[in-house]
Amino acid sequence: MDFTQDQFIAKVIKSDVYVAGSKIKFDFGEEGTILLDGISRKVERDDGEADSVISLSWGDFKALANGQLNPMTAFMTGRVKVKGAMTPAMQLKQIFQNIR
Repeated sequence: MDFTQDQFIAKVIKSDVYVAGSKIKFDFGEEGTILLDGISRKVERDDGEADSVISLSWGDFKALANGQLNPMTAFMTGRVKVKGAMTPAMQLKQIFQNIR
């Protein structure tokens, strides 16, 4: 399933799924950022502070969200990079499953 960043944000808001107590920022380089705020329970295009910063392409993000790319393989091959806390990043699989 193909989707835009705005559609992803809308799905997260509708599903009300967050990593409780953590802020996770997805950094897509020139394609922008999305901040998933599990403290304030909001998601938006924001380049603010985060506990975990996950850097990847927008295409790889969509593949992860759709279950077409294995998160561990993506991490081990350098397609996904994580700075900061690893625990919140490891909980993203649950979020992706809830918004499918």
